[in-house]
Amino acid sequence: MSSITRGAFKGEAALVLENESLRALILPEWGAKTISLIHRASGTETLWQNSSPTFARTGYGDPYGNGEFAGFDEMFPTISRCFYESAPWAGAEVPDHGEVWTVPWEVTEGQGDVTLAVRGVRFPYRFQKTVALQGEKLVARYAAENLSEHPLDFIWAAHPLFNATEGMKFLVPRGMRRIINAVPGPVLGGYGGKFDFPVARRDDGTSVRLDRVPAQNTTGYQKYWFEQKVTAGWCILHDQDRRLNIGMSFPPEQVPWLGMWLNEGGFAGQYNIAPEPATAAMDRIDFSKMWEMGSVLKPGERREWHLAISIAEGKEPSAMSPSGDFLR
Repeated sequence: MSSITRGAFKGEAALVLENESLRALILPEWGAKTISLIHRASGTETLWQNSSPTFARTGYGDPYGNGEFAGFDEMFPTISRCFYESAPWAGAEVPDHGEVWTVPWEVTEGQGDVTLAVRGVRFPYRFQKTVALQGEKLVARYAAENLSEHPLDFIWAAHPLFNATEGMKFLVPRGMRRIINAVPGPVLGGYGGKFDFPVARRDDGTSVRLDRVPAQNTTGYQKYWFEQKVTAGWCILHDQDRRLNIGMSFPPEQVPWLGMWLNEGGFAGQYNIAPEPATAAMDRIDFSKMWEMGSVLKPGERREWHLAISIAEGKEPSAMSPSGDFLR
């Protein structure tokens, strides 16, 4: 069982969850962001941190890049800024990275876990997560409830900015062989381009490995989604030099899509990697519907799912179990 105490991060109130394996800091006033996740045996901070000693405060609706661009944020009910298309909220703006990452969440402490909850600002929903440490896993159990009498299109996506290292491997289940480029950029070109995974052949005849982190540079970044739903609910980052594995496991029935944001240094000079298990794909609610990769909460519906982040030293795994254990 993990202990829960009160602490601070850059002067902001934090919940500190600790056990023999992990130490996590969550900021309830700032979107329930998990700002730090340390693997205690190796002393490794797994999440990207900004070097500024001052916390970057933001207001509702601000661009994500204006905030404390670090740690693990919850993205709901969109990833990228867009305008809702359907009545009765047609034309309502859905802010960049969603509504919930800039606002305070309610906190309820339990026996070894903590529940954080928030209500929508422009849209009628309640969103919550219950977080606990279980051995070498951080486990979050989610619930999203539509409080209206109308269907609610939404995307939930995890957004953990893990520290990248040159040569780090990105492992996915068998059968996941094609991706769609979601953000125009120097690595994969224009929006909507489709490529093979793990080796993408570009229009100029050159190839790029999508399952390896390149050396840090000043221009590169990429964001893509796997074209088909996941064949199993997991993905892994393997740091061969440190013999450290970071795995994410989730139920594929409720969380069927997997995206990847890799910042090679070309965006804000950061060097991080963010696998994004999600309920819908292609970053925007309207684009998700266009690509037939969306998710909808029915009137009054409550939907539940979970995400486990596992961190352990060892050789490269072959897969993960549904409970989040590494398999070799």
